[in-house]
Amino acid sequence: MKCVAGCSGIDAAQTGSVLRVRGRSMERVRKIVFLGGKGDADNITTSTSKPTKATTAVTVPAGASSGRLRAVNDDGLRGAASRATVTIKVGSSGPLDARVIGQRVFQGAARPAQLELLAREPLNVVVVLARVTDGVVVQTWPVGQLTPGNVRSITWDGKLAGVRQPVGRYEFRVLPGAAVQAAAESGPLATGTFDLIDHKFPVRGTHDFGQGMAAFGAGRDGRSHQGHDVFAKCGTKLVAARGGVVKLNKFHGAAGNYLVIDGDGTDVDYAYMHMQAPSPLKKGAAVLTGQEIGRVGDTGRANGCHLHFEMWSAPGWYTGGKPFDPLPFLEAWDVFS
Repeated sequence: MKCVAGCSGIDAAQTGSVLRVRGRSMERVRKIVFLGGKGDADNITTSTSKPTKATTAVTVPAGASSGRLRAVNDDGLRGAASRATVTIKVGSSGPLDARVIGQRVFQGAARPAQLELLAREPLNVVVVLARVTDGVVVQTWPVGQLTPGNVRSITWDGKLAGVRQPVGRYEFRVLPGAAVQAAAESGPLATGTFDLIDHKFPVRGTHDFGQGMAAFGAGRDGRSHQGHDVFAKCGTKLVAARGGVVKLNKFHGAAGNYLVIDGDGTDVDYAYMHMQAPSPLKKGAAVLTGQEIGRVGDTGRANGCHLHFEMWSAPGWYTGGKPFDPLPFLEAWDVFS
């Protein structure tokens, strides 16, 4: 649920606010019940509008209380209470609310950096994005007039003129007026920070960094171990540590089901081995950072369920590049994700 118009705050609605409610088969939803507190005494039912398969809109009726919602279909079938709650309050404070969606943004991921703005009075604003480490202004949005009560969103994909920007902390600054220099002198109306991160840890569950034979460079049947093994329960989700393009999706007697991705904006190839089943991604497919690529398994020559993870320098995996120890990188990514 999200308040999109007539809102009392970024996270709050009021009587007359318009909520956008997401779910499945929403085109069949005809009514929304505001459940309020315990019991049915404060339940209020109201009709929906603008239905699509994924969303429907509902106006907060007078007397509705904060709490969960329930959808009612055109055949009268009632859904379970929503997991999320809506906050409904009376009155507000301050001329502007601002919120950054997600404190961590991954380069090349599906979700960009996003700033949401809500004005309670007519405001003409400009939004500046600055890199905190060196104060450089990366991008500017002359937003113009904000309509009171309507949420306005600004997004940034981590690039400047198509070039990925350095990792680090960034700050959205909401400034009054249309002239950046004049606005900067008066100070921001609101700010919001987030961290731009270049990789996401690939094993999305409880895991253990193997040692000894699991480490990079360990002796293996007359050769050296070319990656590092991360142990996790079979079936644990695997995601792309860095987005890019699929170079290989194959099966090998030793590696089992494996996938190789050419990392976007890097000189590195990333290899994921022993997956439970072949990855659904085809050779040449574009991959986003954090996108699911498969599941932890023990296919091929594997002793227990684990991800064998490799990183190769340019020009690439078995095409002139060389493997290097991925453990320091894995440990760093694990801290952030």
